Amino acid sequence: MKHDKGRRLPRFLLEHCNSVGQVLDLSDDLMHYASRVLRLREGEALRIWNGKGCEYHATIHYASKKLAQIRVENQVALQNTELNRPVHVLQALPEGDKMDWVLEKCTELGVAGFHPVQAHRSVVKLEGERANKRQTHWERVVLAASLQSERAQLPVVEPVRHLGAALEHVTCTWPDAHVLWFTPQAEQSLKNWTQHSASRGPLVICVGPEGGWSAEETDVATQKGALPLNFSQRVLRTETFAVACTAQLTALLNLEAH
Repeated sequence: MKHDKGRRLPRFLLEHCNSVGQVLDLSDDLMHYASRVLRLREGEALRIWNGKGCEYHATIHYASKKLAQIRVENQVALQNTELNRPVHVLQALPEGDKMDWVLEKCTELGVAGFHPVQAHRSVVKLEGERANKRQTHWERVVLAASLQSERAQLPVVEPVRHLGAALEHVTCTWPDAHVLWFTPQAEQSLKNWTQHSASRGPLVICVGPEGGWSAEETDVATQKGALPLNFSQRVLRTETFAVACTAQLTALLNLEAH
């Protein structure tokens, strides 16, 4: 196995990699990246990550113009890069490519899942095939950020839903989750809540669109058990909010693995 010890091995996602000795085909995209971009040749080393907490050293077993295969050599111990309590971001659809930025930065910070919401005041309207294509694009953004930041677990990007359906999904999937509904009208601050919260359930940060959540949406959220909180005296852009809130929650609740 050819490996320059001074260089970090390139990292690839193969979700069906689960044991030493496997010989696995690379997809066309990965084959192009390995051979044309990285210029890897037979016998050269790489890392294979399955997105579920396991990583392996592997080598290019076979390479031609039409097929590339890797052989899994040995499993390696992953550093614990995950937060010790799952954090999810329920993000109202923002304008332009702001969602890409939220996904990338929050993935780097350790967020476990993203829940895009078609809010009443969202300028962007996504449904049907257009929503499916955007979800596929977002999954690629999250994958790239996960590979770059050495994540052990691949975050999930949920389909675009309306608020009620998104909250229903969250509460059914994680009955012990704390759904944090941020609004300037809330009396309790995030910092105050963290000082008195003893539960260990997942945390769901709800981030409104550029125009904020509507009164109707706030009613829906509180009826479903969301906790109204205020975050800052300053007015943050929607794409800034999720990143700042994730970082502050991580610090206040000491969520970083040690």
